[in-house]
Amino acid sequence: MTAGGIITGVIVVGVIVLYISSAGKRRPKLVKENIPANLGVLSHVPIQPLIDQLNTSLEDEYIQQVKQRFLKDFPNRSEDEFEWLLFELKRYFIVANILKKAPMFSEDVDEIWHEMILFTKNYQAFSEKFLGKMLHHTPNTNPEPAPQERAFFDWIFSQLFEITQFSWKTWGSFFKYPMEEGLLKEFKESSTEALIEKYFQRSEENKDVLEFLVNRLKKQLSEAENMYHANPKGSFSKQRTYGDMAPLALGMVFFSYFYFDHYWDYMRAFAFAEAAKYTSGCTTAVFCGSASSDDSGKDSGNCGGDSGGGDGGGSSCSSCSSCGSGCSS
Repeated sequence: MTAGGIITGVIVVGVIVLYISSAGKRRPKLVKENIPANLGVLSHVPIQPLIDQLNTSLEDEYIQQVKQRFLKDFPNRSEDEFEWLLFELKRYFIVANILKKAPMFSEDVDEIWHEMILFTKNYQAFSEKFLGKMLHHTPNTNPEPAPQERAFFDWIFSQLFEITQFSWKTWGSFFKYPMEEGLLKEFKESSTEALIEKYFQRSEENKDVLEFLVNRLKKQLSEAENMYHANPKGSFSKQRTYGDMAPLALGMVFFSYFYFDHYWDYMRAFAFAEAAKYTSGCTTAVFCGSASSDDSGKDSGNCGGDSGGGDGGGSSCSSCSSCGSGCSS
């Protein structure tokens, strides 16, 4: 074989090796047909009335307008990616309906929310039908890490929904931060009614899921105490697949409650290691903004001014996504 042939062969082999090694790191192809049905709600969660309310509150024509504008504003995004991001935004709206204040931890999902707000009349109609009042978006103007807020978000999310590969990529790593010790003590000692009054907003549609969440955390705290007395280091199985990650929440509660200062030293052994390679560069404890139905939480970056029929076409509003320099899409 000639020297030229050898060099060509080496180059070909190098290209193949590079392709194979990078294949596992590439973002999985998004196909909207693979989006889980019914928002990926876990089978035992009593949340169907709230899902139905969300679906009836979002007009198809409104979503199509948002989709067209999003694809125009972000020409590098595909229709399938829009559908996946909308799927995650809908799940976020469920969380925002449940919590008094819900931080937004995904810059990508936040982009869809901003597109929705540009159609001001439609957005107000959606908010009032889904929540009974305006769902405000307050951008985060102080992008400091908020690990305990992220931890509570992770716990709530994992109790309600299956966590897909796209979820992990879009929201960033789950279960990385410990839950606040004071919050766990409150859930252990306070009544269900008092906890719902402090942390949640109750409606006819979500009352069952609120009781489910409070009682679930109370039960996990009791299980954690019993486990600690039997084995101070706990006994957990490593998560090996996407989907139902609710069992990881018990480990999260256990290590948060008994080993708060060394939480990740213990929890990392059980967290879903395979997901790490798909996690974005976003600092996952920094939120981009928050949802609030309280009038005092009105979005200071609200676009407003869409008096011409709500098409958002003439708005000069700039993006108020404030995830900070740690984020990359």
